[in-house]
Amino acid sequence: MAGAHSNPHPHADVLTQSLHPNRRHAGKGFPVSDSIPNAATDQALKILADGSEVPATDPRTDHVAVLFPDGWMVACRPLTDTDGESLPNADAVDAAAAALDLLGHNDWQTAPLDEVWLRHILKHDRYDPALDSNLFPNLARGDWYWTGTNTPWSKDTASSSASSAFGVFLGLGHVGSVPRYLSGFGLACRRARQ
Repeated sequence: MAGAHSNPHPHADVLTQSLHPNRRHAGKGFPVSDSIPNAATDQALKILADGSEVPATDPRTDHVAVLFPDGWMVACRPLTDTDGESLPNADAVDAAAAALDLLGHNDWQTAPLDEVWLRHILKHDRYDPALDSNLFPNLARGDWYWTGTNTPWSKDTASSSASSAFGVFLGLGHVGSVPRYLSGFGLACRRARQ
């Protein structure tokens, strides 16, 4: 399983920027819980493999995607290699998302930082993992995930490419800049019901 191995990133210290810069911390760097209800999560739907929908509050964890009220559908399983391990780099994560065929859709992409990760997945009122494990029960808890958002300071305007992108550590909810050549997992999403 993807979460069974140690952190694959030799430069994990580059991912140290806190997800919520104004979040308070109590001694030893542990976040203070600021439990804030999230109406978008409460109104989300779990999508089962047959395409049927159940409320997000349903206790089942065999769903394959989550549909949020703003139209983002997010796959529940991480993008991995065939052995369930991390992919070699951000380009491989992007390719795996684009190749995904789930629920009859083939227009998946790597989940962007602002619209999906920060709005729907990461939860600042919990850690290990910093997400709703009822909605995303199959994501490795102690691993790094690529987002589909390149860092603006690393973009080459001539080629439209970037040397770094934002990565997310699910254990503590940290977000930071990571060189795109490092390995990591990904999460696929698509726009639905627009």
